Amino acid sequence: MLLQARYDDGTGMSDRALRDQLMTLLLAGHETTANALAWAFERLVRSPDALAKLTEEARHGEGDAYAAAVVTEALRVRAPVPFIARRLTRPFELGGYTIPPGTRIVPLILTVHHRGDLYPESHRFRPERFLDSRPDTYAWLPFGGGIRRCIGASFATLEMKEVLHRLVRRGTFAAPARRGERGMLHAVFFRPARGGRVVLEHREPRPEPAPLQATAVEPAADPPVPVP
Repeated sequence: MLLQARYDDGTGMSDRALRDQLMTLLLAGHETTANALAWAFERLVRSPDALAKLTEEARHGEGDAYAAAVVTEALRVRAPVPFIARRLTRPFELGGYTIPPGTRIVPLILTVHHRGDLYPESHRFRPERFLDSRPDTYAWLPFGGGIRRCIGASFATLEMKEVLHRLVRRGTFAAPARRGERGMLHAVFFRPARGGRVVLEHREPRPEPAPLQATAVEPAADPPVPVP
């Protein structure tokens, strides 16, 4: 689609523009989701009740309501991008100060996510806080906010729910150590310092595919002979 895309004058994208688009897809569309999943498991194995509820839903329940809450809470406590920068194009009033155009403002997403007035017991991993309520647009910011919110948000959360369900459906996991992993910055990404290690204690065998059922095909009847 990128190769076939055309501007209004009929020209295509330059090699540099194509490369930039692909790098954006790779880094913003894949590494962020991978880091978010690593953090989700790092938190889940140290929250046995949450892991048990997710496993029960994946193996015996219907829908993905708890998986959605796990994803939302994981992105709150360990947002894979901890800050986001915006360059002002016009004067902006903030806290009684006028900030001039050209200034970069860098909101700290993790700081917002751990405000006690917004999230009681903010440092606890508690997916239940999102079971009956949706996160506030400007208090939950893993995908940014406003009109520049990440267009891949829905796809990323869908991926995460599917991966979580598939893994806990067949696997039993535990924490390799009681203490959680610290976070580290890798470029602009916030990830577990040890990669989000877990212990796979048991794995169910892959289900055998259902055998194909042969269906007898009745021979087509001879067409009627026309009577003169």
